[in-house]
Amino acid sequence: MTHHTTHPLRIALLATTLLFSAATAFAGDDHDHGEDHGSHAAPAAATADLSEGEVVRWDAASAKVTLRHGPIRNLDMPPMTMVFRITDPAQAAQVKAGAKVRFRAEQQAGAYVVTRIEPVAN
Repeated sequence: MTHHTTHPLRIALLATTLLFSAATAFAGDDHDHGEDHGSHAAPAAATADLSEGEVVRWDAASAKVTLRHGPIRNLDMPPMTMVFRITDPAQAAQVKAGAKVRFRAEQQAGAYVVTRIEPVAN
């Protein structure tokens, strides 16, 4: 009877080969075969990023707007009324208290900021 011992280097090589094969199998096909995978931004997609709300107050002097808003999905925020700083006061100047709006809010340097706001067409 012959006793066969497996060399540690052979075991390491086999393990590396198996791991590489598994990683390659799960990596998927990253090649573009001419299909459109929706990677081009469409105007509807940009609108989908916007939340809806109503202007309660617009303070041009402080560039702050108070909004009664629905869920803000990108911030995982429930509906509420709160004050936001506006990055572009010229956008907010086109909306008045009581106006229905769509807006994009982000958290920047610990503050909630409206980076885009537009009136909802009636």
